[in-house]
Amino acid sequence: MTTTLGTLDQRLREKEMFDAVKRFGKKYLILSGKGGVGKTTVAVNLAWTKAKLGYRVGLLDVDLHGPDLGDALFIDARLEVDEDKRLIPVEAAPNLWVLTIQHLLSRKDESLMWRGPRKMRAIIQFIGETAWPELDYFFIDSPPGTGDETLTVIRNISDLKGVIVSTGHRMAISDVSKAIDCLKLNNTPIHGLVDNFSALICPDCGKQVPLFDQGATMALAEQENIPYLGSLVMEPKAVRQSDQAKKPLVEAAPNSALAKQIVSLAEKF
Repeated sequence: MTTTLGTLDQRLREKEMFDAVKRFGKKYLILSGKGGVGKTTVAVNLAWTKAKLGYRVGLLDVDLHGPDLGDALFIDARLEVDEDKRLIPVEAAPNLWVLTIQHLLSRKDESLMWRGPRKMRAIIQFIGETAWPELDYFFIDSPPGTGDETLTVIRNISDLKGVIVSTGHRMAISDVSKAIDCLKLNNTPIHGLVDNFSALICPDCGKQVPLFDQGATMALAEQENIPYLGSLVMEPKAVRQSDQAKKPLVEAAPNSALAKQIVSLAEKF
């Protein structure tokens, strides 16, 4: 009996999640299969760019063990609940609502040692039991790999599209291939692949220095028959401007080469 009730409760919660996302417009899961390739930076700046254009944008962090969406947006907040006991996303900027478990932790270095079922329940709550407003775009920042968090999202949001972020490094390509395979096996459409850290812009002379195999990500996109969305450079000067202004790069350094590339990328969503 306990098992039956537990299964019923889970199905009801999953239905709440599914019903909630019906209200959202376009939905994208940002993933890579590998850490350190810049997924969160891409997600944040894409969301910020769309919000600046007047779209209503939601940004959700489902990386429960290594959340850093709050840090990426330079916001330190505590999540509150409404009269219906639903979480209230933080309004990080006009038209941009954000939810990360960072804003539920008692301290920044607190670790979460959760297993599958608890993680799945948390994600369902973050989507289906949260007071999200009507949204034109819903971006979900995922953890590395293809585990519980990613599977919970792609198996419960039917009209979701995946956005793959990679670098040209051979190890990144190998891991990203597994993320692509995961999406295909679960019949999740792939919006395209982004080549991040394609080159370094020298802060002194302004020249571009290739960092990895320049053609590796494009070759992967062709091999997997998925759209190639473009490349993003690494620009230390713009990153410093972002850190000093405590704003995402597209806001703090709008005239930088990287910011212009991100704006061009956002036009493809």
